[in-house]
Amino acid sequence: MMKKPLSLAIALVLILSTLSACGGNKDASGSKKEEASGGDKKVKIEFFQYKSEAVATYDALIKKFEAANPGIDIVQTNVPEAATVLKTRIAKGDVPDIISVGGDAQFEDLSRNGVLADLTNYPGQANVIENYKKTLQLITGSEKLYGVPFAANANGIIYNKDEFKALGLSVPTTKDEMDKVLATIKAAGKVPFHLAFKDAWTALPAWNVFVADLQPATFYADRKAGKTTFAAGHKELMAQYVEFMQNGQEGDRFADGYNDANAKFAKGSSVMYLQGVWAIPEILKANPDIKLGVFPYPLTNDKSKNFLVSGVDVLFALSASSKAPEEATKFIDFMMQTDNAQQYINEQKSFSAIKDVFQNDEVYADLKPAFEEGRVADFPDHYINGMALDVIIQELMQKKNVDDALKKMDEEYDKLANR
Repeated sequence: MMKKPLSLAIALVLILSTLSACGGNKDASGSKKEEASGGDKKVKIEFFQYKSEAVATYDALIKKFEAANPGIDIVQTNVPEAATVLKTRIAKGDVPDIISVGGDAQFEDLSRNGVLADLTNYPGQANVIENYKKTLQLITGSEKLYGVPFAANANGIIYNKDEFKALGLSVPTTKDEMDKVLATIKAAGKVPFHLAFKDAWTALPAWNVFVADLQPATFYADRKAGKTTFAAGHKELMAQYVEFMQNGQEGDRFADGYNDANAKFAKGSSVMYLQGVWAIPEILKANPDIKLGVFPYPLTNDKSKNFLVSGVDVLFALSASSKAPEEATKFIDFMMQTDNAQQYINEQKSFSAIKDVFQNDEVYADLKPAFEEGRVADFPDHYINGMALDVIIQELMQKKNVDDALKKMDEEYDKLANR
């Protein structure tokens, strides 16, 4: 994608202005009127959401909603491989009433294929920071809004503050400073990053930043127009990415998945961790006493080009075929209320897309300069529709063959574009 950091940054500055992302019960039948005890009719609404980290938070909010709305039963569905499960269900005509995903290629697919209701005129949109709505419009290529932005994330380098202090390290802001941090950590016999390539997608957070920072500004527009290729435009940055990822633990970097790595980092397996802020609640569950910080990747010596990658992490969409749109919309209304949105970002350590809901946790202090200076860009992989990018990058981590990975990216991109 052509980077548009300034406009998104304006919105995100507001979010941090006061700062000085498997449980669930699945009912494949969708929404319907049901006989409850006592003969009363109850409306069942299925809420399908993809964030395993947020299950407990949603459970608490659902309980609160149902207490105020005894005629509505909200059934939360959270399953492994949520995107694949959702795609399969939609193909069978089994669409959940409320679908919560991120602002990404999956959302684009859903919006373009008639799965989602048009929420452009939904009254709650008035309470959403404008630039998050514009982000969704850029992703779908439509002026219509098929979702309501709810929460945003930030994709940086999480670090253990006590380890940094013990090693005499300061937060790096340039590539040279980052190289010194890495050298110091390794000289002390410690591990810079704990990697979790068993789950293919865990290689993407860092990849997204390398692309956002280092690719030509017009790359995605040029690629779409057939003026360039991944092989031509990404070769150098991909080589740098592979080199950077060699700072992981010794041995098998494919043995651990995301959940394993969260727990191991929490217990001190590495000094830093290449995950977005969505991992912080899980790390704190494993070790409530760990002192965390997070900073933007410093990939160049020009600080103005070291972007913080951030985007819409959670949106609420309504099925166009829901049998109970009024009740489903009522739950979305509830989630958009200031106190409930605040509870979500407090517990999930994320940022709110809702006006007047602020993230004040000190863990994010090192991100403030990026927001204030406009060094913010959306996730590049949100603009690569349908490609099995995570699998390609996972294989790249195995074979370290940049040319082969770029060839596969071009082949898949062209195949999808020609459908």
